[in-house]
Amino acid sequence: MDKAFSPQKFLGELANELIFNFARASGGTTPGLVGSAREHEVRNKLQSVLPTKVAVSTGCVIDSFGNTSKQCDVILFEKDHCPVFSINGDPAATYIPCESVIAVGEIKSSVGTSDINDAVDKIARVKSLRRYHNNPTCFRQYGSVMSIQGSPSESFDPEHKPLDQIYGFILCHSFSLAAATIADRYATACSHHHEHLSPNLMVSLKDGLVLFTNEMRQVLENHVNAAHIFIGKTPDGEVPYLINKLATVANVGRTTEILPYARYLLKSGNTVFSAGTFFPAAPAKLGA
Repeated sequence: MDKAFSPQKFLGELANELIFNFARASGGTTPGLVGSAREHEVRNKLQSVLPTKVAVSTGCVIDSFGNTSKQCDVILFEKDHCPVFSINGDPAATYIPCESVIAVGEIKSSVGTSDINDAVDKIARVKSLRRYHNNPTCFRQYGSVMSIQGSPSESFDPEHKPLDQIYGFILCHSFSLAAATIADRYATACSHHHEHLSPNLMVSLKDGLVLFTNEMRQVLENHVNAAHIFIGKTPDGEVPYLINKLATVANVGRTTEILPYARYLLKSGNTVFSAGTFFPAAPAKLGA
């Protein structure tokens, strides 16, 4: 029995459970069932360790301009400040407004060229959704109902400020290609989209992290200004690295001002009444 609790040991065991359960999921009788079992395991693990203001689900992400993403394996969103639209209670047929989405993840088994292309395309589609705002200098942090009025230099800008955009990650068990080939395929897939729409991180439980770096080999949050793709291990472990990154985004990331429920719940997008009759608020006097 240990004399003191070790968070690092706990996360190491969680990572081992994830690896084991990824392998156990292969006992499913169809590719769809195998994938579903792995995605379910990842969602459960993330829900157990991320801040309580974060809810973890699957489904699609929408914006109030009529755009919808493809189905995402993992969606992290604000637990208490988000209208969620679920058809017949089916998690796969669930639609979550982009203003409340913190991160999305794609879960793969053994990653090759087609898997990279699919994951990068799905994440880019989510990141291209438009978060509604009245004033770009107004923003809020995830989990807060309080809007902050900033200076022009603090304006909400997802194209140039990574913490103002939905975080995107890819998680797999292993790579089916050599590291150099993975890097080449990843760079090619990302080149098909604007640089700020790239995934932020790819994690292989077996083969390590995939990160963008600049000329000085400093880690970048996305493909913008990237000179290199780094593939390698971290001494703290790949799963703890991912969890810490997601927790950081949940705690310091920004979204637009108070979630505009009316844009999703009301067809007109406002509360102005189009027709009706006004009556006196005071009761009519007897004999009048």
